[in-house]
Amino acid sequence: MSSIETMKSRLYSDPISVVVRLSKGGLVSLLLCAVGCGSTAVDPAAPQPVAVTLRDKMPFPIGAALNPNLLTGNATYRQLASQEFNSITAENYLKMGNVHPAQDRYDWTGSDVLLNFAEQNKQRMHGHTLIWHQSLPTWVTNFQGDSLAWEAMFKSHIQTVVSHYKDRLASFDVVNEVFVDDGTLRPSIWLTHLGPDYVARAFTYARQANPTVKLFYNEYGHEYSPKRLAATVALATDFKRRGIPIDGLGLQMHTNIGQTDANIQNAIQQVAATGLLIHISELDVRVNQAKAANYVLTAADSQAQRQKFAAIVRAYRTLVPKAQQHGITTWNLSDGDSWIPSNCSCQDFPLPFDKQYAKKPAYDGILDGLN
Repeated sequence: MSSIETMKSRLYSDPISVVVRLSKGGLVSLLLCAVGCGSTAVDPAAPQPVAVTLRDKMPFPIGAALNPNLLTGNATYRQLASQEFNSITAENYLKMGNVHPAQDRYDWTGSDVLLNFAEQNKQRMHGHTLIWHQSLPTWVTNFQGDSLAWEAMFKSHIQTVVSHYKDRLASFDVVNEVFVDDGTLRPSIWLTHLGPDYVARAFTYARQANPTVKLFYNEYGHEYSPKRLAATVALATDFKRRGIPIDGLGLQMHTNIGQTDANIQNAIQQVAATGLLIHISELDVRVNQAKAANYVLTAADSQAQRQKFAAIVRAYRTLVPKAQQHGITTWNLSDGDSWIPSNCSCQDFPLPFDKQYAKKPAYDGILDGLN
């Protein structure tokens, strides 16, 4: 922050007026006086300028997936998360491997940090995720029992987690990523032991545990896999026909600057046609399309990223009816917190804030999408 910006900040927030005068040489001199001394006093009742934040500007909920360890250990991360967002998602700490590490034990430590933070900052919290083929504790992968035992374990986990945060979490991703690119069900431990209709039963069990929480099916790849998109829409249609409780669909939208706006618009338009709530649930926009280990962010790629964020926000705002807008959530806050570099073993810069938590052109792109 520059010295002038620092003085502005003091002028807006302190009961001391700061009079700034630039000399001919460009030096800054300050005159400090107590409020009420002469004509330079600041009226404490006058409205004071404030910085633009996403949570103030967006017409629908804007969120980020958060890490509780960073919340407690990084003051800048915590401040940014509270100022910019009015919704948060549990990035990893409600996944089964973390929240249910032993068959007879649940660990709410990380998710409690997140929920307490959300409540302190008047933010909505979205739970992610009850059932997934990954992040499984060893006791599940080694579980022994017949189909009834598997069903009882499955049901108990879902209902214990949903009930534990009853009336405190707004929504849950009930099941995550059950389709592969050809639109068929993904091979998984749940499919093997519970059969193909386990997804529907997961939603039924979650609803039994909480009649009011919003229940989502969450999936990736809608913008590049037509068959996965069709499978997601078919699942929603089938559930509505059968009376299976489902409130919304999550489009993860882990995308990149090379993805066409037309494909993104098509995906959003098709899921919105189901009439369900629509959540862009894990948004990030990769710039290193070749996954080069030593990639350096260029000005051109930075602007392409800005334009892609704008296109996604604009498509969501215009193609999803207002009543179906559950919001947009980025997958963590800054480039330094993203899962992508470790996943690809490469450099990438996929989020709206840089590694020092400064706003990037991508941040402006989110606001551009409102136009």
